[in-house]
Amino acid sequence: MDRKTVALGVAAVAAVAAAVIVTVANGHGSSPEHKATASYIKNVDTIQQQMRVELTKATNAYRNFAGGKVTAKLAPQLAEAELTLRTLERRLRELPAPAVAAKLHRLLVRLAAAEVSLADEVGKLAVFSPTFSTLLHSASAAGADLSKALGAVTPPSAHTIRGTKKQVAAAQAKFKTEAAQAAAAQADAIDVYDARIATLSRELGRLKPPQVMQPAFSTQRRTLAATQKAGAALARELRKSTRPNVAVLGRRFSLAARAATSVSAQKAEISAVKAYNTRVRGIGGMQAAIQGELARLQQATG
Repeated sequence: MDRKTVALGVAAVAAVAAAVIVTVANGHGSSPEHKATASYIKNVDTIQQQMRVELTKATNAYRNFAGGKVTAKLAPQLAEAELTLRTLERRLRELPAPAVAAKLHRLLVRLAAAEVSLADEVGKLAVFSPTFSTLLHSASAAGADLSKALGAVTPPSAHTIRGTKKQVAAAQAKFKTEAAQAAAAQADAIDVYDARIATLSRELGRLKPPQVMQPAFSTQRRTLAATQKAGAALARELRKSTRPNVAVLGRRFSLAARAATSVSAQKAEISAVKAYNTRVRGIGGMQAAIQGELARLQQATG
């Protein structure tokens, strides 16, 4: 995710308000429309000035997030920043606007609403991401431990048996016992892995992913569920007296664990990130629209 883009618009309304004052102050018109527009923009600036401290804190919080400065304090700071932007949106929405500045008012409110929406998503992302990353790391660690446990099991090697019938029968019985013991040990290791995956699945299910992380979240939930199911089937097969389907079930188990890295899963995650970045960059487009409306008002009101 291009997290640096998050900081592009976090204080856009305040920045626009300041730019608006300069634009109108440079005009020399005295028409009623000009005065009405100037009065409205002054009121916008007053709101900005009254909230300057809170807006500065909000800007810093989002810049820290975009810059990767994630600390334990960041999530509550982002929550406070979102409240600040919601307050700004409400005050702008409630501010009376003259007819001549109606479009400018709509654009400012739309921009503020976009800021609030982004703030909500960023706040959820800051809370979700650390826990999600920890769970994924734990799932990876469980897989690594399973590989070690399976690698520590040494099944007997098939070999040609020579000797008397009694000796051959004894050797065959010994091979069968050792093979069953090895298979049971492998099944035990898979059961331990499955238990860990079940715990991680429950913890994952308690998370609330933001929109941008929904595809990755859904993929991981499906992957863990499929892996657990395939692992249980493989463990049951390993504990049977005859185990003809171990190879097939083992392959299913391996494929289930790799589902999160499939092309379709990666495409869905990339698409979500692109959509997120588009939403962020859309704020720049709103700012440009506001500047265009300012220029139109400047020319129209004199």
